[in-house]
Amino acid sequence: MRRANFVAFDEFLPLGTSSSAPVFTSAELNAKLGQFDQLAIMIAIDNVGGSSIGGFELFIEHSADGRNFLVENTNSTTPSGSGDISITTLSTGVTNVKYGYHSGSSPLLNYVRFRLYFTNATTSAHVRVYVTQRDDS
Repeated sequence: MRRANFVAFDEFLPLGTSSSAPVFTSAELNAKLGQFDQLAIMIAIDNVGGSSIGGFELFIEHSADGRNFLVENTNSTTPSGSGDISITTLSTGVTNVKYGYHSGSSPLLNYVRFRLYFTNATTSAHVRVYVTQRDDS
């Protein structure tokens, strides 16, 4: 059953937002994002610019204490490989849309956040992240 549907992120990410300088969803949403184990996530990226357009990565991270986060799919503090939502190359002049999810097959800890970044530091864009939370009942 669907429990919540909301915008978790809606900001312009500037040049330099890369794996070494990622952005995160607001700490105010950490408890709300961790409330249910099943997450459906849609990203919409527009106003893409930069000198060399790269891709985009979103990783789900979770924490028991709200301070020390682990990447959900690797169980480590740093992401590796592709994210939970990954776009190889962003297109300019259109809205780039992609969907991903966490099925709930492994439980999430109490606090959840998203790590967001471009695959190179020469890309900028407006990024929106929509979340639908579900449970089994």
